[in-house]
Amino acid sequence: MSYRRSFSKRIGVYYSGSVSYSYPASQNGGTGRVSYSGTAYEDVQVNIDVETTPFDNSVAHCNSSVNVLTGAVVATEAAQIASIDSNAKKIGGTIVEGFFKTIRSEISQQISELSSRLDATLIHLNAMAKRCVEKQRQMAKDYNGISNRYIKIFTDLNNELSNRIYELDKPTFVFKKQNDSLNARTSDNDLVSTVAIFGAEGGDLQAYISASVVKKRALDTIGKANVFLLKQKRLNRIINQSMLKESLAAIHYSPVCFMETRDEGGQIHDSVYQSGFLSKTQATRLTAVFKEREWGVCPNEVRSPVGRYLQIEVNKCYSGSDAHSIRVKENIARMLDFDQIESV
Repeated sequence: MSYRRSFSKRIGVYYSGSVSYSYPASQNGGTGRVSYSGTAYEDVQVNIDVETTPFDNSVAHCNSSVNVLTGAVVATEAAQIASIDSNAKKIGGTIVEGFFKTIRSEISQQISELSSRLDATLIHLNAMAKRCVEKQRQMAKDYNGISNRYIKIFTDLNNELSNRIYELDKPTFVFKKQNDSLNARTSDNDLVSTVAIFGAEGGDLQAYISASVVKKRALDTIGKANVFLLKQKRLNRIINQSMLKESLAAIHYSPVCFMETRDEGGQIHDSVYQSGFLSKTQATRLTAVFKEREWGVCPNEVRSPVGRYLQIEVNKCYSGSDAHSIRVKENIARMLDFDQIESV
């Protein structure tokens, strides 16, 4: 739409210059020059007519173009969103399907591996179960054998102990047997129904007499024991009085073990193993004495007692009959080589 704008302004114009003049001949005729200057003002009004129709047409054309572009952008954006959504769904479906395929494959592999391990474990367990059953049978057999053996041993011990107790207190047992026989005779024979009172009185009398005899024998035994203890105490007192309390010089013998070892650097180390009552100074002297002696092969008269003593000590330390103890004893016997042992 066209419109008009009006502008008014007072404009000042500066001017200056000079004018030559001449005057007629007179008394003092001649020429001259006059300078002038000043500012002239003028009110100016400007009317501007603006024609906007072409611009409006171009703006309307541009607006229609922009609307078309906006529609194209919106359509493109919608198509892009639909494409992104479709591609995202495809990618998501592919990822999910691949993930589940991978998981299924991994689970299948683990199932196969676990199945093979389970089969192997079951076979091993079955074998171990069979071995356990065999061990149980063997242990039951061994237990029965051992228990029967120990039952027989304890039965023999009980019988022997019973016989010894019977022999020690034989009068008491004889009295008990006679008393039982008397009681049985007084209560189990045919005369009970006829002479019950006489039998009971006779049995009580016999029991009193037997008890008196036992008490008399016990009293005699106690008296003999007192006499024996008294004689033993007197004998000990006489021996103590007869012994002379004096100290005499004597020689005490003590076992000593001297050992030389060589380490990896070739250095020789000396060690002395002795009893506790020997001092360290004596150990130093023993080391010097052993170094001064000449070492030789162990003589035959020494090998037999040393070997016998070593065998006794080994049997004491490893008295078991298991495989470990037997193997240790065999290795010790194999290591005992008198030809490699030197003595003084």
